[in-house]
Amino acid sequence: MSQVSLILAFALFAVLAGGGYLFLKRRKRNRVIADVLSGENLIGRWSYHTAEWQQAVAEEFSWAKASDGGGEIFISPSTIYIRSASSDHLIELNGSKVVTHASYRGTEGAPLKIRVRWKVIESNADGVQQRTKYYKEDYRIPVPLRERAAAEKVVLWFSAHCEKNLDAYADVVGADEALSIFGDDSF
Repeated sequence: MSQVSLILAFALFAVLAGGGYLFLKRRKRNRVIADVLSGENLIGRWSYHTAEWQQAVAEEFSWAKASDGGGEIFISPSTIYIRSASSDHLIELNGSKVVTHASYRGTEGAPLKIRVRWKVIESNADGVQQRTKYYKEDYRIPVPLRERAAAEKVVLWFSAHCEKNLDAYADVVGADEALSIFGDDSF
């Protein structure tokens, strides 16, 4: 009988620990979203009309529903937040992540392109570094032509930030990849 009680107690502990972890993770996410929506540190923001949203979903936002009727995007130095009536997507750019490329051609149908790089140092149980892995993720964000100025402002901000922080850029690019002395990471 005590074995059953012990198993039940362990299962209850596991459920509570998992629930607590999910609660804290969700709470942190909601705090990040609230900070972005406050508008204090925004670099760019625009909305999509119904037809623009449908095209954005078809081309880039596969996680969203085209039937939502529209959407919005908010870009800050540390976050990209995209939302519609029924779904949202949060991309955090902070921590060890570095935006190494931002570009926008400024023509009809041209997306805002953002590349994010980071590295992970793997260590063994003794804390001795084993190997370093380099990662990169590319984001293509559709921009309605009427929002050209907002997209260009985002590009200027991230490009200037990269140029000012060339050491951070160099730190997240592997030794086997080309490194630009101007901080221009080709997309």
